[in-house]
Amino acid sequence: MRIVILGPSGAGKGTQAQALTKHFGLKHISTGDILREETKKESAICRAVKRLMDRGDLVPDELMLSIVEGIAAEEDHFILDGFPRTFSQSLALDAICKRIGAPIDIAISFSVPDNEIIQRIVGRLVCPKCTAMFHIHFLPPKAEGICDNCGAELIQRVDDTVDTVKRRLQLYHDLTAPVVDFYRRSGILLDINGQGDAHEITKDLIKVLEEKGLEKR
Repeated sequence: MRIVILGPSGAGKGTQAQALTKHFGLKHISTGDILREETKKESAICRAVKRLMDRGDLVPDELMLSIVEGIAAEEDHFILDGFPRTFSQSLALDAICKRIGAPIDIAISFSVPDNEIIQRIVGRLVCPKCTAMFHIHFLPPKAEGICDNCGAELIQRVDDTVDTVKRRLQLYHDLTAPVVDFYRRSGILLDINGQGDAHEITKDLIKVLEEKGLEKR
């Protein structure tokens, strides 16, 4: 089963992807995490990518497509988080999947009001070791500043600022709405309200996906 998760940054994609990954035994592929690892390398390209991400801009399609094609060719059961973000990317991903005989089965789209997105992101905490997500108000760790899963010290991403989040949201509304429509026309879209208790959203998602034939592995 190959799943795409859509929604603005802060809509809960990462949290839900991790929960579904754990329940169904899928591979969670976060293109954002992959790119952040790439920016740690010392090269002109990596530094350029870091500058784009810090401003909230999109990374060039050529780079994203090369990353995604390599992953899609190796994995049969995955959740793709953070891609596609533009209509051209959705067409390119569709072409890749057809070429390797591995079509996207389900696209999940999370919707959350912009003001709530901003509140979520500026208080977000991330584990740099296992990528688990927390929030200082909505989902605090058991021990302040420490990851519940691996014990690493939690951090706030340098691009999780109000100005950067507003820019990301504008890009999302301008560029990603056609992606949602693309998967809706394809008949594989699940529209999910991302507001409310994360655990309840997970339970509802699991039920829907099981009804669509996804089995616990």
